[in-house]
Amino acid sequence: MTRAGGSSGDGAGAAAILPPATIPTHYMNLAFRVATVVAAQLFDFATFTLMIGRQGIAAEVNPLVAQGFAYFGLPILALMKAALLVLLGSIIVVLDRNRVGRSSLLAATVVTILAVVGGLVGGISNVRASLVI
Repeated sequence: MTRAGGSSGDGAGAAAILPPATIPTHYMNLAFRVATVVAAQLFDFATFTLMIGRQGIAAEVNPLVAQGFAYFGLPILALMKAALLVLLGSIIVVLDRNRVGRSSLLAATVVTILAVVGGLVGGISNVRASLVI
């Protein structure tokens, strides 16, 4: 009797060769979306810390961020950015997994794009403000 491995006998070659485990494309896209949002928002936060180190909080354009920093310091802004990342990530995951129709996938894409653009615009404006002499 020939086994899946191509040899007969009780031990040698008995294990069938299985295809490598693959991650579905859907999960790869979801992970890419969340990772892109995290990267863009952390770029914004990192450039913010550089900007206030060089120019002070007066260089911040967003009045909510400036007031939060003035009253509570950098730890509260780090906590707010972490909460924003959790909120955005959970919205993207819920909308992406809903899959009732194409509208939920479109909404997940729109939320991702807006979060990435917001992080990039904030980060670029922080870089520009920190370069002003």
